[in-house]
Amino acid sequence: MVWSAAALASIWALPGHSRAAPIPGHGRQTETLIQTLRDQARKVNGFTARLSVRTAGMTQSGTLLFLEPANVHIDMKIGGIGKQTIVSDGRTLWTITPEARLATKIDLEYVQKSWHRPLPNQATAIRDIFETMKPGTARFLREETVLGMKTSLFEAEPETGLAARESGALPDRVRAWVGSDGLLRRQVLMKGGEVRMDATFSITDKNPHIRPGMFTFSPPSDYQVQDLTQSTLKSLRSIETGRTEPT
Repeated sequence: MVWSAAALASIWALPGHSRAAPIPGHGRQTETLIQTLRDQARKVNGFTARLSVRTAGMTQSGTLLFLEPANVHIDMKIGGIGKQTIVSDGRTLWTITPEARLATKIDLEYVQKSWHRPLPNQATAIRDIFETMKPGTARFLREETVLGMKTSLFEAEPETGLAARESGALPDRVRAWVGSDGLLRRQVLMKGGEVRMDATFSITDKNPHIRPGMFTFSPPSDYQVQDLTQSTLKSLRSIETGRTEPT
């Protein structure tokens, strides 16, 4: 499982299954802390970050650039694939693999019209991880240091549809380490006691100056271009229903 256009529905979404066991720290004080962190994050219109993702026995690393409301530029190094770049201006999402001379695209506006709900996006989750949590389930556990920064550790149920939760195939818990600026520093997706994904984010700059052209892509003439719009929509619907749709 890699951070590519084809995997957005499975990694960037935060699907859940069952309610986490009660943990001290759920209540008015936790709600106040969460609101304070969300208010702090809203002061950040953009950021750059180094990221590292461990999933399915693979480790991927790279850099991420985000600009409100949905502009994303990610450069990754992926074993067996090489360099891969993901760019999105909120309308079209491109995944570019230079060594293979391959580019895939997703028409986000079309998917949004068909899906009728917010699309999975790890970049916006860094800015507001609480938006991906099922309301009322977030619990403050303790303070911990991540990448040299003091963070607040929360555990919650990921937000998803009822059918997907009952399918039992998807992660049922998310743990999030949030800095005092409201930005995510570490995220772990779990199914029971098994870690499905462990990602860390080192914020290197906030509200940076961004040069033009970082969020769009025009494929060179010798690139093979694949349109993954319909397959992405099928994946999202499969997550919701907890089943695989016929092709």
